[in-house]
Amino acid sequence: MRVKNSKSLALERSMNLQCHIMTFEEALRNAEVIDNLDDQRREKMFGLMKWRDDMNIHFSKRLEHILKIDNLGNLKNELEKHKTDKNEFDLKFKERSKIIKEDELYYEKLDDELRTYLIDYAVKCREELRELNSKTEMKLIKENKKRQVCTTHQFSSRNIIVYAS
Repeated sequence: MRVKNSKSLALERSMNLQCHIMTFEEALRNAEVIDNLDDQRREKMFGLMKWRDDMNIHFSKRLEHILKIDNLGNLKNELEKHKTDKNEFDLKFKERSKIIKEDELYYEKLDDELRTYLIDYAVKCREELRELNSKTEMKLIKENKKRQVCTTHQFSSRNIIVYAS
């Protein structure tokens, strides 16, 4: 195994940090995708609620029309048709509502899992970087000590050895 010097340790530290940042960026990009899907789900829900409101208005107007019918045969036929249409609408609404609710729960779960991952990853990165920084700093201190140049200065008639960096 090759002995690492301070420059290679600094490069390794920089590359590790860049890798961690890229991981965060990718996770945040993924969060944006989840958020966009959830926005689409929300729009579907709003559309579904508007459809329900519009259909309720339609059914109310239809009932008002049915109430004006004098012929009992026509009245019965219109009420049967109204009942069938209302039941079909209720069934479709429940099916679509169920799908939207399932999507909401799914996207919420993904969002929660991603948030938990990012928090855990941040803690892990902080610890790894703390350890790597300590190793790098220790290596730098040792290398600086070795680089000290022994210089000789003349003072009077004595040689004095001074360590300078």
